[in-house]
Amino acid sequence: MPQQHEGQAISVLPPSLPAPRPSLPDPMSSLPGFCTGLSLSATSAPINWLWHGYLAPGSVTVLTSQWKSGKTSLLAALVSRMAKGGTLAGLDVRRGRAVVISEESHLHWYQRSRILPFEDNVALLCRPFTGKPTLAEWSSLVDKLVKVHRDQPLDQLAIDPLANFLPGHNENLAAGLVETLMTLQPLTSLGISVLILHHPRKGETRAGQAARGSGALGAYADILLEMRWFARPTDPDRRRVIEAFSRYDATPKRLVIERTADGTDYISLGDLAEHDADSGRRIIEEILTAADAPLTRKEILRHWPHDIKKPDDTTLWRWLEKLVAEAQIVQSQSGRKNDPFRYQWPE
Repeated sequence: MPQQHEGQAISVLPPSLPAPRPSLPDPMSSLPGFCTGLSLSATSAPINWLWHGYLAPGSVTVLTSQWKSGKTSLLAALVSRMAKGGTLAGLDVRRGRAVVISEESHLHWYQRSRILPFEDNVALLCRPFTGKPTLAEWSSLVDKLVKVHRDQPLDQLAIDPLANFLPGHNENLAAGLVETLMTLQPLTSLGISVLILHHPRKGETRAGQAARGSGALGAYADILLEMRWFARPTDPDRRRVIEAFSRYDATPKRLVIERTADGTDYISLGDLAEHDADSGRRIIEEILTAADAPLTRKEILRHWPHDIKKPDDTTLWRWLEKLVAEAQIVQSQSGRKNDPFRYQWPE
């Protein structure tokens, strides 16, 4: 034992190093879904996207958009493109087989088929229930799709829209909604991508929270897509904006797409930020040229068209600064709290 001096602490060394931690017990391997960190890294592989960034094997994607804004048209173009593969809205589409559960009649899909070629890679289940299905009826349909997959592998299931096929529960009730979503796990566990089309809430919503009903839907999904008109809904404009919230880095965050004039394709117009700036400039010009006096930023926002999404304060400030720097608009006042900047369009 070392000699102790006054005021000096005794240092005691451990007799040996601690024994290594035992490995996980064998019974753990029998638990559902069990794996170790090593097995995760060993089985990792690049995602074989069905629609790059938007539809991944074994994942659930929710596309929320106002009714009659083009959700089903986009779905129709996608499943048509899946017959041979290619691109849609500038994103790669892989060949694959799809089942579409639709609220629409066969007549509506026949009319689409006169524009878009549908081949035998697409199976349509139009109005498969006489009314809203019970949970048992819905589960039975899912079981049948699992059996179909064994003989003819499926790549995608599309539900259009969720509200029509939600078994007997109010979509605002989280418990019933989650119960229905859990019935899809036998499909996603087989690597089938599920695309759910849904309607938005009423009124203005926060980004990522547009889906109507319980927030359980957004929490359950792997990818949330929110599609809206680029311009006013009444304008003859084929452009749409898709904002995405995703577990995957490959998902485009804000994309502007445009349907071609013949209705057979969608093209990408790039990131939304550039288009927002151009659109914002035109609206600012309309507001300032119609004004009788220079306007503050708050006054500009009060005059913003009610049917076009307003920019946040920071974005509007950035647009105005750019227009001032380019001598497109005139800025006056000091910019202090009681004397805010005012803006006008030159004569």
